[in-house]
Amino acid sequence: MPSTYEEVWVLPFKSQEFMHGPELRQTVAELRLRMDHEREDGAYEWSALVFGGVHAYKFTGYESCSRDQVRAYDRLVRVHTSEWLTILATAESELIHFRIYFDEFGCYDIAATGVEVREED
Repeated sequence: MPSTYEEVWVLPFKSQEFMHGPELRQTVAELRLRMDHEREDGAYEWSALVFGGVHAYKFTGYESCSRDQVRAYDRLVRVHTSEWLTILATAESELIHFRIYFDEFGCYDIAATGVEVREED
């Protein structure tokens, strides 16, 4: 059964135009999913989805993604009725299943309590 989604954020650029592709950086406090994109002047800059309260994350390469995962193409969605969250053994009631799919890269699934978008240097 396909998941139901709530759109959280839409990429203001196309993932197929990445120069380097997404980068994942993890610290104790956060998980940062960075994306490079071209500005109007032709230079590249980075934006990031910064997840807090991360309990788990997983990556699925594009060749192994399901149709359900591809539905999150170039947009961050909240997955409702997530089987993955049910499997995670946690008492955290505010945990949210976030998902984003990037063209020719794949799908990131993140179980976290929140997310924000940041521009980076």
